Amino acid sequence: MNEQQKIYINETTKNYGGLIEIYKQRLKREDTEETRHKLARAYYLSNDFNAVKRVLEPIIKNTKNDGILILYGHVESRLGHNDTALEYLNRAIEIDSKNGEAYNVKGIVLLKKRQYDAARFAFHEARENFYDENKVTNNLAMLSILNKEYSEAYKQLNILYTKGYRDQTILHNLLFTLVKLDKLQLAKSFCIAHKLSNEPDILIQELRRIEPIDAIKFNEVKPSQSDNQKQYTIEKAAEQLASNTKTDITIKDKNATKPIKTAKSVTPTKSVTPTTKSSINAKLSNMSKLDEKDSSTKTNLVTNVPSVSAKQTKQTKQSTQTKQTTSAQSTILAVRSGEHAKFSRITFETENKLSKKNYSVEKISPTEFKLSFYDVSLPAEGINPIIKRISGSDRDFATIKGTLTAEKTLILQIKTKQKSTVKDFYVGSNSKGKAHCFAFDFYLEKK
Repeated sequence: MNEQQKIYINETTKNYGGLIEIYKQRLKREDTEETRHKLARAYYLSNDFNAVKRVLEPIIKNTKNDGILILYGHVESRLGHNDTALEYLNRAIEIDSKNGEAYNVKGIVLLKKRQYDAARFAFHEARENFYDENKVTNNLAMLSILNKEYSEAYKQLNILYTKGYRDQTILHNLLFTLVKLDKLQLAKSFCIAHKLSNEPDILIQELRRIEPIDAIKFNEVKPSQSDNQKQYTIEKAAEQLASNTKTDITIKDKNATKPIKTAKSVTPTKSVTPTTKSSINAKLSNMSKLDEKDSSTKTNLVTNVPSVSAKQTKQTKQSTQTKQTTSAQSTILAVRSGEHAKFSRITFETENKLSKKNYSVEKISPTEFKLSFYDVSLPAEGINPIIKRISGSDRDFATIKGTLTAEKTLILQIKTKQKSTVKDFYVGSNSKGKAHCFAFDFYLEKK
């Protein structure tokens, strides 16, 4: 295998030791800023923070690479040097004032310094610049916990939980909010269902006494269960490839920790939820959402999780079939974009007529909008041609970003050049009568 193939396999299997060796050898051949950055990232992923500093110190003073400055700031913060971390993060923001990651890391550092108002501003700046919405939501929940706004934290964490995120940090912090909200029976059932402790009563009693600053960590959100399953499939394929080429590859992340079973588990470090086991997936299948309004219903729901009956299995199959039908009905055939005298229009051609349940329009700010299409399948060309087509209409649109989530939700983040409003409506069938057209018209706000 050539070097790029080795890098791909090591990245896919999270074999950071292998990546470190590759980049060290490359650095011996040619000492460049790019190679140092990649080597430093590999050290960071293996939690060797001093090695990151050692690699980056020769270039950190004069670099103009905001990514390097963010990484260095993150490391300084992890080592407890928060004031120094802020210096490098501010340098990164000076280089690129639209770098959402820099604002997000800055917010985490400010949380550690207990500068909560400044942290909230930084997180909102991260969101304004289209940084990962789930990570921002997670960090705002941490902020709410530190402010002892437990109801607000519960709502924010529940958004992630409903989406399928099962990162140990989220689970423990959600448990913490349940305890602080005095939902003790629900907290116990939740603790048992997710195997957060072998002694749930003892853990809950300790959480009742503990202060928020001692109970949480500021870890980033892990992928949802479906993303983890997809990653597991990739890793198994990489493992097979490595076996065929007689290359030793470490499949397990050396730095991952098992879910902690003691009362101390409320302060987790990085962890990996074992979502590949069908038994755990079965237990979680009936826990897609915790409804704050009805604690008795929630308690029964969680308590009954371990026993999955034949009737429940049948219902699950029916639910899957229904979802597949919905997905087929929301096939996007084409996307068109154009400029009219008073507005810019984006038109979606779909196999079946869209309903209000199939999409949503969210106005983030006067110039920022989020279009979400649920349970969709895209054309064979994928998402890039859609973004390119909309970007071609640049009279009113400044930037367009798009993602397709593991749950088959197409999210388009659109920023307009001036304050705007959106009107959405069904246009009718296309000229050939074989597709349904749905339009989103962007008008300038009247002054």
